[in-house]
Amino acid sequence: MRGMSSSASARPLGPGYAVVDLETTGLSPSADAILEISLVHLNARGGIEGAWTSLVDPGPGPDGTREVGPTFIHGLTSSDVIGAPRIADLADLIARDLAGRVVVAHNARFDLGFLSHALGSLGILDADAPIPQVCTMRRARDYLTTPSRRLTACCEAAGIPLAAHHTALDDALACAGLLRHYLAVSRERGQDRPAWGEALDAAAAFTGLRWDDQRADAARSRLAMRGRTRAAAPDPTDAIRSH
Repeated sequence: MRGMSSSASARPLGPGYAVVDLETTGLSPSADAILEISLVHLNARGGIEGAWTSLVDPGPGPDGTREVGPTFIHGLTSSDVIGAPRIADLADLIARDLAGRVVVAHNARFDLGFLSHALGSLGILDADAPIPQVCTMRRARDYLTTPSRRLTACCEAAGIPLAAHHTALDDALACAGLLRHYLAVSRERGQDRPAWGEALDAAAAFTGLRWDDQRADAARSRLAMRGRTRAAAPDPTDAIRSH
């Protein structure tokens, strides 16, 4: 049974946030593939609600091997992703966890480009439906003094730890920390509503995602963290509590 999210209207402070980060085989959503995805949920005031992360098997190429792209950047090899869920296996879970929320990323054009292409090609996202979003890189100039908008520089300026850059979970946690910092600065400035108020309104009304709850629930049992079996993997929420 497919459904649309009604959770946004149930949150008195407005929609919450879904912070996402991806590691990919390259820069092109149409030619390259997602290797790892992490998603962190925050409520409307920036409070932590939960998180999950998973490696993604891009599937074999024409020669039967897995193309993983620049291992020197993301640290992933073909042996890491073989046996992990495919993006199609995770699509319903991704859609359900994005629905009714503002999607946040550091360089949202990149991450949302890959997600929109993947979900759209699977019929999970309506064609040409713009996902409501906030880009912490684009907003950095309004809340930070650093001239660089790179994630590492922004985190250093805001005093946010970044344990392992270019791992999806740590980058998503860092991005969530930046959003929490921006929200705190907004409150200090006496702003009842952050500068991205239009994105909040759009998220509350957005109906462009669809999913199957049974498939979404099944996907959670298949998540694969880098370097660990599922049985040995810690709850990602434990990591965010320390940020």
